[in-house]
Amino acid sequence: MVGLKKIRLEDVHRYSAVGDVNFLPNGKEFLFVHKTIDRENNKYLSNIWSGDLSTCKVTQLTRGDKDGSPVVDPEGKSLLFTSRREKDAKGTELYLLKLGGGESRLVKTLKGGFSSISWVDEENILFTTKAAPGENPEKPVEEEPVEKRTYVIDKIPFVSNGSGFTENRISQLYRLNVATGKMKPLEAVKGDVQSVEISPDRKRAAIIVKEDAERRPRWNNLYILDLKGGSPERIGDDSISVYACVWASCDELFVLGTDLAKGFPTNPYFNFVDLESKEMKPLRRDLDLYFGNSLNSDVRGLSGKSLRVKNGKLYSIITSGPDSTIVSMDKTGEVEDVMLSDGSIDCFDINDSGDLVYTKMTPVQPLELFCSKATGTKKITNFNSWMKGYQLSAPESFKVQASDGVVVDGWIMKPVDFDEKGRYPAVVEIHGGPKTAYGNGYMHEFQALAASGYAVVYCNPRGSSGYGTDFADIRGHYGERDFDDIMEVLEFVVNEYDFIDEERLGVTGGSYGGFMTNWIVGHTDVFKAAVSQRSISSWISFFGTTDIGYYFAPDQIGDDFFQNLEGYLHQSPLTYAPNVETPILFIHSLEDYRCWVPEAMQFFTVLRYLGKEARMVLFPGENHELSRGGMPVHREKRLKAIVEWFDTHLKK
Repeated sequence: MVGLKKIRLEDVHRYSAVGDVNFLPNGKEFLFVHKTIDRENNKYLSNIWSGDLSTCKVTQLTRGDKDGSPVVDPEGKSLLFTSRREKDAKGTELYLLKLGGGESRLVKTLKGGFSSISWVDEENILFTTKAAPGENPEKPVEEEPVEKRTYVIDKIPFVSNGSGFTENRISQLYRLNVATGKMKPLEAVKGDVQSVEISPDRKRAAIIVKEDAERRPRWNNLYILDLKGGSPERIGDDSISVYACVWASCDELFVLGTDLAKGFPTNPYFNFVDLESKEMKPLRRDLDLYFGNSLNSDVRGLSGKSLRVKNGKLYSIITSGPDSTIVSMDKTGEVEDVMLSDGSIDCFDINDSGDLVYTKMTPVQPLELFCSKATGTKKITNFNSWMKGYQLSAPESFKVQASDGVVVDGWIMKPVDFDEKGRYPAVVEIHGGPKTAYGNGYMHEFQALAASGYAVVYCNPRGSSGYGTDFADIRGHYGERDFDDIMEVLEFVVNEYDFIDEERLGVTGGSYGGFMTNWIVGHTDVFKAAVSQRSISSWISFFGTTDIGYYFAPDQIGDDFFQNLEGYLHQSPLTYAPNVETPILFIHSLEDYRCWVPEAMQFFTVLRYLGKEARMVLFPGENHELSRGGMPVHREKRLKAIVEWFDTHLKK
């Protein structure tokens, strides 16, 4: 279109994100977090904003530029939030702000940070912080020079993506008086605390704990703690691992858990717990839904709650095919649609009247804040208004019946300057997970490729979320049905869209998508260029070098490698390196402990040893989240490396 601009690679720094939406107790006002990027100083800025449901107007509340995680007290008078305002602060700060007016007051600074902050009363809160057993979290840790520092390791996992070497630190539960700053541990709670939920009457806490990360890394247990004292009481048994819980009333809970019947692909289900009987009653296990949002986006950067309870009824975001929507469930398991969406709902809150405030994106609109009332739905924020003068490529959806009869969702985005008489190179994008999904989320990478003259093709092959447990279950069969799905979608696209130049095809993906990119180049030469990002090339090295490898690999590949060496080798892309003819670029972060950098190094080394064309781009100081939350300058350089590689090999 004449006069419209194209999205540029470097525009990744211009997006705003919103999240962490919470109503105040009055049900009319609400808080949320707004996040932007300061490109000049190569950093992210975040502040807390307030809004009014009656006027749908929003106002900036804090200006610390590093503020987040807002938690309001039960009376709606005080706000706690985390920040890193002080230049010399050795850790994360907790601030208190009186909502009636005044300046924020520093309450506490802890190196281990603050998570699961919950008000007990007007002066006391519960929270978790990372600390090693016996370590005083209030004592600043003196950082030794790198050349003098040592790590003493006697447990697994010993690294965590985004945190580095953990040194046996786990999340421990503390009580803090916000007036005095004094804190004390709740020593009755043992293990790595995953989350804390306070009962409506503020007398009890529901606590989810991982008790043995070495021997039972996939298993979380639920305990109820009387806040006046006593030992925690366990709810449920070893037949269920608990993911999340919310209080239905002062004596009842909705508990989301799984029996892992089909390993990690198993969709969790809700249980109802009456604390008199302490039994978990399953609710509608037949639904086979994914509770939560698993749709991909590279401009998100903020989170928020996807579970709420109002008037005894549960409200939850679910991923259904390419959309994330909101449903409700009562104590009997009856489910109703609450908010159908043609996009991706990331987080929400609901008041007593059933009014909703939520964040949503679409393939042509990044995250903004919306409200839904009886009078209709309204967009509240317009933080990404800079995009009004830009031409975007709207995805066209299609369905492909795979060779085994199962229907697979797919999409194609035309190049921005599309000419019906033209012939264009195409890039196939493969999502991570594998149990995530593409759909109606916004992807800057896709828009940037379309603006650079590429058609973009993507789909949800077997292994993806949103289509049921059986669809997601590719355990022991990586590179088989999932590979067939992707290639059959590509075949459909080449036959259906005559503007695609089948001699100029590229493929890329990250994490599981990186694994699949590595797999593809070893099993077909149909692609003329490939970009493998944060990938897996050997399941054996992945098993022993990453934060989840020792339990994720046995679940996905089948047993451990000394019991199933043939399976590990068969499903490792490195095994097929001699077959590779496609020029491939490896992009990896040096502090990615989810898929450690040797996964790229060894494949790159073997390919160069065999005389193949390969390049590797490594990013220092970055982890598995480079494409979504890395330093702004690195995110731009990553995108440029991808486009330059495809330009070199697909636009000759």
